[in-house]
Amino acid sequence: MNLRALQCFVILAEELNFSRAAERLHIAQPALSQQIRSLEERLGTQLVDRARRPLILTEAGHYLRTEARQILNSLDQAALAAQQIGVGRRGWLSIGFTRSSMYSVLPPALKAFHKAFPQVELKLFEMLTEEQTDALRDMRIHIGIGRQPLTVEGCTSYSLLRERVMVALEAGHPLAQRKSVRIQDLADIPLILYPKHQNAQFKRSVQSLYRDAGVTPFVAHEAYEIQTAIALVAAGLGVTFVGESVARHGRTDVAFRHLTGPGSSYRSTLAATFRTDDASPHLRAFLECLPAPLKDATL
Repeated sequence: MNLRALQCFVILAEELNFSRAAERLHIAQPALSQQIRSLEERLGTQLVDRARRPLILTEAGHYLRTEARQILNSLDQAALAAQQIGVGRRGWLSIGFTRSSMYSVLPPALKAFHKAFPQVELKLFEMLTEEQTDALRDMRIHIGIGRQPLTVEGCTSYSLLRERVMVALEAGHPLAQRKSVRIQDLADIPLILYPKHQNAQFKRSVQSLYRDAGVTPFVAHEAYEIQTAIALVAAGLGVTFVGESVARHGRTDVAFRHLTGPGSSYRSTLAATFRTDDASPHLRAFLECLPAPLKDATL
């Protein structure tokens, strides 16, 4: 199916007359008839009842008219936006981010950027850190804000935030009465890991905390994102780990406690990653809105 065929069908659906539709399209009537006939053959269904005067649309024709109008309208809007971007009257910035970044560095950066550049269209995509790699390579996003990102060829990464990790416990759990908790204290409690991705670095870091403390965890559940993991903790199904910035925005049915002993020195890193050769002025402006890179924090 091509756009020209959709355009021809929409005009015919508005006029319900081949002659008037052909005139609007500046083509001969036989050419219009052939376009509609080819479209019907491609779809395998009749769109127009030619035996009626005036013409009427079939049920399939009514549906396609509605959908085709939306497609063509979206195309027109995209073309206009591209034209405005090309001549400098409009800009856009695409950002991939993890849920945890919304508890710390991202909201103030978005606020500052939008205040300075209200005409720039912000496209925000919540995605795992591990998913941001392909999105950067495919140029679907200008920048990714993620936790402990992998090194990406052709990209620059630097750390924005380094914070302690806290254990999340059901509020009524006996360990919640303590000010801090050792990994060894969690040995008999099921562990809830996230994100559920084969290359997830944060998940591996949590597992290394147990390994370094000489504990083999029982992984009861793996969640795709942080809020699901915390909800499972609240339901009494185990414990999980979060950064301090997440804990500060925690829920009342979950207790967050610092680690003591082995693992207490571990820090989780939130970083910005972008294509090194990306010359977008809006990307550079957004980088200025983020916290300054931590010293010795280039990844």
